[in-house]
Amino acid sequence: MMNGLVIYYKMAAARKLECLNENFLTCSICREEYKDPCTLTCGHTFCKGCLGEFLKTRQDAIRDKSIPCPYCRQMTRVPRPDRPVEEWVKEIKPSFLIQGLLDTLACGENTDHDTENRCHPCQVLDESHPANSYCQDCDVPLCERCVKMHASLSGTSNHVIADLGGAVKVTRRQRCWEHNEVMDFCCRDCNKAICPKCCIIYHRRCDSVVTIQSMMSEMRNVLTHNMGLITQSLDGTGRSLQRHISQIDKVIHNKDKIKSQIRQASQKAIDVIKQKEKQLLEELNEMTEKQSGQLRRWLKSGEIDMQMYQQYIEYLNQVLKSGSETDMFDIYQICQSGAIKEATDRDVIFTDSVRDLKLIFVSEIDERKLHKDVQLGRIQHNVYDIMDTRLGKIQSGTFDIMCRPVLHKTVGIKVDGDRKQPYPCDVTVLVVDGEETLVVTDYNNTCLKSFYTKNNMSPHSKLDLASNPSSVTRLRDNQVAVSLWSHNEIVIVRVTPDLVLQSRVTTKKMYTCLTALSPSTLAAGCCDPPCVDILDMSGRVMRSVSRFNSGKNLICSPSYLCATDKGNILVSDIGSQSVYCITPEGDVVFTYTPTGERRLSLPRGITTTSTGHILVADLSANKVILLTAAGEFVRDLPTSQDGLNNPRGLMFCNCKLYVVEHYEDAVKVFNCSIPQ
Repeated sequence: MMNGLVIYYKMAAARKLECLNENFLTCSICREEYKDPCTLTCGHTFCKGCLGEFLKTRQDAIRDKSIPCPYCRQMTRVPRPDRPVEEWVKEIKPSFLIQGLLDTLACGENTDHDTENRCHPCQVLDESHPANSYCQDCDVPLCERCVKMHASLSGTSNHVIADLGGAVKVTRRQRCWEHNEVMDFCCRDCNKAICPKCCIIYHRRCDSVVTIQSMMSEMRNVLTHNMGLITQSLDGTGRSLQRHISQIDKVIHNKDKIKSQIRQASQKAIDVIKQKEKQLLEELNEMTEKQSGQLRRWLKSGEIDMQMYQQYIEYLNQVLKSGSETDMFDIYQICQSGAIKEATDRDVIFTDSVRDLKLIFVSEIDERKLHKDVQLGRIQHNVYDIMDTRLGKIQSGTFDIMCRPVLHKTVGIKVDGDRKQPYPCDVTVLVVDGEETLVVTDYNNTCLKSFYTKNNMSPHSKLDLASNPSSVTRLRDNQVAVSLWSHNEIVIVRVTPDLVLQSRVTTKKMYTCLTALSPSTLAAGCCDPPCVDILDMSGRVMRSVSRFNSGKNLICSPSYLCATDKGNILVSDIGSQSVYCITPEGDVVFTYTPTGERRLSLPRGITTTSTGHILVADLSANKVILLTAAGEFVRDLPTSQDGLNNPRGLMFCNCKLYVVEHYEDAVKVFNCSIPQ
């Protein structure tokens, strides 16, 4: 039995060596057993031949005079980089440890194979016969003669003899490390294989101790089932890898496509600039030729005048020298007639004309902004594609920045069933099936209301909410989003023009104000903590702006938001008493924090016009302030003189300004268009 145990341990060692070979003694390039292994400075080992072939494909290695590791890319300096590249690998020291393991494995495999397939009793007698059977009880291989002897002896006649099936290796049965007996039993309670002695000593109180043989069917079913699951995982992973490979091909193809588009856009810009350059140069040549021709004509005339002046000077010198009274009287008469004065006056005119003919070039390019204002296009990721999608405008007509707002109508929002005095906070306007529809948040009555005109009637709709609504923004022509004052929730409502609850979006923060950057992206303002978050329609925060990238921090208590045509976010901040415009990435476009008489006291609602101008409600000052798209003050529009009282929420649509007043239960509509 002791000899059988020795053989068992040798076979176990052989299996360990085989596992070592499969996992650690295989080159990661050729996937075969190492041949002439060498180890780089990073610790990774490869065949010298494989490393040499890999090195031929790497131009950067030749340039850097180093060998890059095919696995981790770390560089290994070669001792003599001046030698040919083919000799670099030969100079790397061989891996004696790996080679020693390979030699040991080869020796172990040969010895164990011979021992494993030889009859054990014959080996004890210093004989060697091939084994064709195996005694499961003795755990030894047997030849045909020893099988007969086994069957004839009373002590071994009842042993189980298994046929090895020719070249099939012997399968050993596991023995108990404590009692050195075959573990034929299984304790289901402890979930472990045990020997007969373990059954008596340690598992007498266990409820379910069975033979392993009786569990073969169950084990085979479990293993088959798990093999099926693993096969499914293998197939699924394979399909996933194929999809990833396909996606990589698509990404590379898309890269080439976008590269072509960028080059086309760049070429178009170059062509436009070249065309502008050609036009300016042609215009310069034309104007220069015209000026040069005129100057040449004046030059010819000037040369003639110079000859005439020279003749006058010579004649006067001669007359003065001669002292002839007759000649002097003749020249005196010429001077008195004004002929010489007229010639000198022409010279003054000629000189002035030359001074006025200078050309100048007036550049229309602001070099300070050239680097950021010249736009060929943008390369966008999917998230940014969503965020930069513009909402369709429903505005029409022409906004007149110098108009005097005229009160067009007043829409009362008190309806049957209101338990309290209405308190409107915000308003938006939609056109549903050609009908202009007002959607108003009623804070006191915890509801959303819509008002429209149909068949010369003025019906309304009311949708009760779980909490007090504060802000409403248009997502699509028939859909709005509503923020709740004291709830971690945003409500999505369909407008038909009646109000229908579509979904509730749970958020991690309580948002007081909203604006839509696209039908699937929202910007939401929060007071605790002060921030402006970019959300998707599941409520996930894609980006949070709590402090500007420039280091400034104006976000104190955002009360109203509005999206611009360029995808930026206008913020009316009651805490900092400011209006500022930021990008979704957190960059500041402008800030408006006036002082003195124009100082903002309670900035509330904010909206944009069809021309890009900005309207801001100042609640305490009883006015709406008009700013340019760049945040510069224009004028007050409208004011208390126009019937405005404590403006809160604002919406501009179709050259009409819709104003929610703080203490009124109505929405006032002002006409701000150019009179026809």
